Amino acid sequence: MRCFIGLPVPEEAGRALLRGVPEGVGRQLPLADLHLTLAFLGERELCWTQALCRQLEAILTGVQPLSLKLTRGGPFPPNGSPPKGSPSRGGRLWAARALPSPALMALHERIWRPLEDLGVARDERAFQPHVTLARGRHRLTAKMANESEKSPPGDHIEFDVHEIVLYESRQGYRPRWRQSLKSRL
Repeated sequence: MRCFIGLPVPEEAGRALLRGVPEGVGRQLPLADLHLTLAFLGERELCWTQALCRQLEAILTGVQPLSLKLTRGGPFPPNGSPPKGSPSRGGRLWAARALPSPALMALHERIWRPLEDLGVARDERAFQPHVTLARGRHRLTAKMANESEKSPPGDHIEFDVHEIVLYESRQGYRPRWRQSLKSRL
């Protein structure tokens, strides 16, 4: 199965993010599919993902829920052009970028420990945490990019993340495994 590890976006936050997508930027993702990808795993066998989930359960024990703060959205990647070496899809996404808090970056690193042990190669590009809101058929224009600058400075959406999910990617995203992040009492 084709899969990835991500953080789900709560329904209320997702609705607010999708309301900010300007007309004409592309096809909005369904509310239930909104997530922040921590690691793309590609095509994997079921037994491999089961082994990964056991490792993740062990390393995520004691990890606290975390807060995410997202911009309202804009072209992604931010400059509208694909990252070097990537397919030509770059510049066709409308996404809310997550502020890279220490907790988010630490969680990203923690997730990668078992992945590297299982032979998964990290993306050569730096981690740019974001939530894709819409996909376009064509590159976003400068006019569309200007739409993202209309939000007042400091206009963010903030929410707490209480679980990590292994998603299967097949005509939408289907959760295959969940791990709760527990608050310490």
